[in-house]
Amino acid sequence: MKKQLLYLMFAMTAICAACSDDDEIYQAEAVKNPVTGVSVENELMTEEGVITLEGLGTTTTLHVSVIPDNAGNLEEYSFRFGSSNVEVFTVDREGVITSVASGEAELTVTLVDNANVVRFQSKYRVAVDYVVKVEEIIVAGGFESLSLKVGDTFDLNANLTVLPDNAADKSVSYNLKEGNEVISLENGIIEALGTGVAVIEIIANDDSGVSKELTIEVKDASDIDVHFKFTTAQCQSMEGNLVLILMDDPGNMAAILIKQSALLPGEYSKAQIDEISYVNLKASDLGNNRNFDTDNPGSFTIQYDETTRIYTIQGALNLPASLPHPAITMGFEYTGYINIR
Repeated sequence: MKKQLLYLMFAMTAICAACSDDDEIYQAEAVKNPVTGVSVENELMTEEGVITLEGLGTTTTLHVSVIPDNAGNLEEYSFRFGSSNVEVFTVDREGVITSVASGEAELTVTLVDNANVVRFQSKYRVAVDYVVKVEEIIVAGGFESLSLKVGDTFDLNANLTVLPDNAADKSVSYNLKEGNEVISLENGIIEALGTGVAVIEIIANDDSGVSKELTIEVKDASDIDVHFKFTTAQCQSMEGNLVLILMDDPGNMAAILIKQSALLPGEYSKAQIDEISYVNLKASDLGNNRNFDTDNPGSFTIQYDETTRIYTIQGALNLPASLPHPAITMGFEYTGYINIR
């Protein structure tokens, strides 16, 4: 009996010793620098945990680590990242955040173990602040220069295209860099003062840094830029006025509305020429349906030989700039019969 008891006591002692050894091993493993948290850092993050991205396609990288950084079981853990709205921003498995559109969404940083059990999780706010800025300024289809006559005016505001269409601030400013004696410039309105060359800088007001230079060449009003020799003519009555139509073989045409009921010899200028008169110079690549300058349309003379019934018409018409076509003075002549209807 004593021997059995001794064996039992020995066995119990052995068991207790074994238990004590296991306890020590377990306790040693339990206190061996366990992971107690995570650290998330980013150069754009505020103290409130907000990351703000400006512009679309902007990227920033999260720097994540466990706490403490010398934890003994790092290989058992991995980080996962998530976006609550991928239409605002995305985040890849490396922690790279990319802005997609204006707005705010939640960023989740999760630490999981090998069993895919969430150990730690933290959330942050990502704000994408995107303002569409000006990318390009176009003067009527890409015009780089403009030709005017002394006395002409031109409205830049009406002939500008600012891109993209959804730019938040499409306003521009004008700076006359050269040619103060050649043109005046006020609120985008150009007035040609004298012959020469001027340079205007058009600047986007949205701090995008986008600008455009436009060169203005001003010629004397008496200069003839192009000359047409018309080969056919006809005259039609219209509500007490006359429409004189002149054409050449290539297809250029002038339609001059004369404020009188008979086609008489003499000189015709602003008082006799209606402002709806126009020319079609598409055949010469100088524009279609271009009206005359309302302030100074030009003038022409009509001569008539009663014996031969031949008309001789000569003159010059002023056409204001009609982008992309410059202002021109169009000389013309016609000699021949006129079919009057």
